[in-house]
Order: sequence, then structure tokens, then C-alpha cells
Amino acid sequence: MKNIAFLLLLITIPLKAQKTYTGRVLSAKDSTAIQGVSIYFDGTSLGTTSNAKGYFKIKNTASNISPLIFRSIGYTTQTVPNISVFEDENFPIVFLQESIDELETVILETDPWTRAHKLRVFRSEFLGKTKAAGKCKILNEDDIRLKYSPSKHTLIAYADKPVIIENKHLGYIIEYELMDFTVKYSGGSSGLRLVDYTFFEGSSFFKELKTKPKKRFIKHREDAFTGSLLQFMRALSKKELEAHHFRIFYDKFEVQPYKYFDIQPDADFTKVTMLADKISILHNNQQSSIIYKSPFYIDQFGNFTPTRAFSIGGFMGQSRIARLLPLNYGL
Repeated sequence: MKNIAFLLLLITIPLKAQKTYTGRVLSAKDSTAIQGVSIYFDGTSLGTTSNAKGYFKIKNTASNISPLIFRSIGYTTQTVPNISVFEDENFPIVFLQESIDELETVILETDPWTRAHKLRVFRSEFLGKTKAAGKCKILNEDDIRLKYSPSKHTLIAYADKPVIIENKHLGYIIEYELMDFTVKYSGGSSGLRLVDYTFFEGSSFFKELKTKPKKRFIKHREDAFTGSLLQFMRALSKKELEAHHFRIFYDKFEVQPYKYFDIQPDADFTKVTMLADKISILHNNQQSSIIYKSPFYIDQFGNFTPTRAFSIGGFMGQSRIARLLPLNYGL
């Protein structure tokens, strides 16, 4: 069975040389200040809120790939990819548009699946099927809308509000802004529907479940990091794959770790061009695969862009949200 997961997160990693970014958030309708806007670097636990006059201050680093997210109830979430504008001390302004309720796309066919069944599929494909997934709970499932198209053999999901996940395995509350979610099925030889691929993308913000993480959370986080895509990217950019026990295979044969990677370091980022369409990765008997599409860039702590440069299969792809760590983990 072909089962490839595409996990696309708009992400960022803080480096140790921090900068302070400042700005102001106003309503696009009447230029009034908006208080309590959630402002965060996507994929991390680094965030803040705007004050009564709309001003905010947040710290991160200059070599940041991903955008700053602005989210507030009643307004359309805004993504600012070029965070350098907030380095100025004149408090650049971000205008938020009031959200408009849009009519759902009409699917001119009967949806044969019950909501209960669609939710079971969503939980399984979104959270994953690992032990960690059993310790996760979506706190606002009523905000998730689900549709199955029998003609396209596709399940889609969308939500106007962030999906809130309580992860009692890793000790996080995750606010996940779901931008796209698709499960595509194909028919097997027995006539049963099999998952061909799962694709979802969005932005995420992490909060600690407890003020002080419990020892078991710390241990589980270490386990989740070991052999993860985040660890692999950090090791690849530094040419430390062997030191972290990553083995590379091509066409079923083990090869030298960097034979199919053209790695070009730069001041802040490392450019990676793969010289094969697909390679396999083995780490502690867990197998993953990378299907290559285009060159990508990694910063020194494992953040990469563009997010659609490759797709992930196997162990890394099956980990899903339940084993997802903030990208500033361990830094």
C-alpha cells in the first residue's frame, strides 16, 4: 500500500543571536488599535499579544525563514513573510481585515460518510497512529468541517478557527491553523479503499501544558526528536548524519551519506539539491523516504524552505501532529 504523508508547516527556528521585532496592529476598517492579537513565529513556542494600543514586541533572530502570524477572533489571519520590516523602531503597522463568513463550496453529490466516520479518519490521519496519538485530544472538533467526495475518493477538512490539540504525551497545547487537509484514496486489489496519500498544511503555535514540564514530557520529547525530520535537517545541514546515526539508501543499497546531496553552505543558510528523485533513510531500524521536487534551504537549526520542496514517507511521515515538536526545541 502506498501511504505517503505530506506534512507542510510554515515554520521558523530561533537562533541564539536574538533580535527584537516591534510593530502595531490596527483594524483595516477604521484604523483603531486591536488588543489581544496573537502574534507568533510559526511552528514555535515564541509568541506574544498586542497591548491596548495595538503595540507588540517579540524576540527572534535575523536568519528567520518563515513568517510572523497575526491572528485575532473576528479578523482574517495575516501572514507576514518578511519580518525584517519589524526591525525598525518606528513601529510598522499591520492592518487586519474583518473576517467575512463565506459560503461553503457546494459539492453536487451526496456525501455517504457519517460525520463520526469522517472524524475518525481525520483524527487518525492528522494526529497519526502512534502511541503518542492516543494521548492527544482535539478540544474543538465541532469547529472542523469535513466532506467526502465519492467521485474523487477524497476527504477534505477545513476550519475557520485554529484546531486546538491537547498533547498529554509531549506536554503541549498546539494551536494549529488548518490551511489545507486532504486524504486521497485508491482502490486495492480486494476492492477496499486504501489511503493513497495524506496532505495537510498550516501554521502552528505551541504552549506548555504545565508551567514546568514533567519529567515524562521531557523524556517523550527527547524520544520524539530522535530520528525526526527536524533532527535529520539539522544533521544534514551540518554534515553530521553519521554522528546522529542516519543511514542513506538508494535503490535498496546503502550509499555514502552525502552521495546524493549537493550541500552548499552560505552565511545563514545551507542550500541542498538532491541528485536522486527518491532516497531512503534508516535510523534505529525506522525507515523513512524523501521524494524530491526542488532545491531547498536549511538554516543552522534545521528550519527549511520551501515547504513543498519534497514529500516525506515512512516513519517520519507517519509521526504526524502527535509527535510534532516546536522548532525551537532544544535551543
